[in-house]
Amino acid sequence: MGGMARRATAIKDYKRQHPDRPLLLVETGNAMKQGDNLDDPASRWVVEALQALGSHAVNTTVGDLRRLNRLAELGQVPRELRTTYLATAIQPASAKHFPIKPYLVQSLRAEQGNEEVRAGILAVSSGNEEASGVGQIINTDEALRRHLPEVAAQSDIVVLLTRASDRELGRLGQMFPAIDVIINGSAHGEGREFERKGGTVMVESAHGGVGLGVLELEWDVSGSIEKSSNHIIPLPPPMPDDPEMVALARKAHLESTDYLEEEAKRSPPVTVPSMFAGAGACKDCHAAAFRVWKKSGHAHAIDTLKRSRDHFNPACLECHVTGFADRVGGFVNILRTPELADVQCEACHGPSVKHSQNPQDFHPSPAEHMRKRVRKEFCLRCHTSENSPGFNYETYWPKIQH
Repeated sequence: MGGMARRATAIKDYKRQHPDRPLLLVETGNAMKQGDNLDDPASRWVVEALQALGSHAVNTTVGDLRRLNRLAELGQVPRELRTTYLATAIQPASAKHFPIKPYLVQSLRAEQGNEEVRAGILAVSSGNEEASGVGQIINTDEALRRHLPEVAAQSDIVVLLTRASDRELGRLGQMFPAIDVIINGSAHGEGREFERKGGTVMVESAHGGVGLGVLELEWDVSGSIEKSSNHIIPLPPPMPDDPEMVALARKAHLESTDYLEEEAKRSPPVTVPSMFAGAGACKDCHAAAFRVWKKSGHAHAIDTLKRSRDHFNPACLECHVTGFADRVGGFVNILRTPELADVQCEACHGPSVKHSQNPQDFHPSPAEHMRKRVRKEFCLRCHTSENSPGFNYETYWPKIQH
C-alpha cells in the first residue's frame, strides 16, 4: 500500500530535485499499528521507521498514545528520539510515559542555502476514545488558546495537524487566524485542498500510505502566504523501495509475524457455532459453481499469505479467508479454523449454514445476509487499486463466473 519504503524513496527524490527548499516532514495521526493488543511489536517498528524517514512531528491520537505508552513500559523506545510526538490537547498522566509535547518549533534549512525557517507545529485530534490511563483531554479551543500565541511568537509559519471533519477544519481556520496551514488526516483522505478560511491554507493527507502529500508554500515578510501548491505523489509498486527502509521492514515483518503466530497458538479453542457451512457443503447442489471456484485463485487465497508468512496478519486476512470480518462464527486463525481459510463461496455469497442444512426453507435473501448475485462493488472491497493494482473487473469476472 505504498508504505515506508516507497515513501522514503519519494522523499529522497524530492530533496534531490529541490535542494534549495527547506522541508518539513509531518504525520497526521493514527500512525501506530491499530489493533486491540498493545503489545504488538509493529508499533515499535513504526516509531523506528518514522525516525529513519526523518519525520519532524507526529500528530499523536489517544489510540497512538496508548500504544506508545506501552512501548515505554516495555523499554522499547529508541534512546535518541529525534521525531517529536505532539498532542496539544492531551496532558499526559505520567512523566514516565512516552514523551509527548504540546507543540514544536522546528528550525529548517535547505541543503543549499543558509536561510533559516522556523515552523511552529501543533496537533489536535477529535474522537470519542476513552482517555483513562493516557491523561487529561483538554477542549481543542482551550488548548489552542493556551499554546498558539507562544508558538506564533516564535515561528515564521504555524502548522496545525488535525484529524477532524471538513466542517471543523473551516471553523478552526476562521477562529484561529494565526494558523497559516491546517493539514488533516483521515482513514479515507485523498489529498484534497479546501477553500481557504481567511489566510489559512487547508489540505488533507492521503490515506493508508497510498500517496505522499506535498504542500509547497511561499510567504511574504509579514508571514502571509502568497502562493500555495498542493499535490499527491502516488506510491504504487513501480516506485522503487528504499534499501535502508526495506531492511528495517524485513526486521519488523519477522518480529511481528512471530508475535502474531504465538498469539494464535495461545488463542482458546473456538466454541461458538459457525454461521458458515464451508465450500464442501455447497458442492453437491452447486457442482458446476464449485468446479469453477476450485480452479480459481479464490480457492488458494491463503497460500498467497503463507508464502510471505502473513497468514496470521489481521490486516491481510479479511480478503484471504471466509468470515474474518464477521468475527462471530467466522475465521479466527489458521490454527483454530482452518476449514474457513481461502475465499470460499460464503465469503462472497454470505453465511449460509442454515441454507445448507435446509435449502428448501432458507433461500438466499437479504434477511439472511445471503447474496444470490454479487455486485461489482462487492468485489472492489478487496480488489482495490492498492491491494490489486492490476485488477480489471471485466477481465477477471469471466474467470470466476458461475
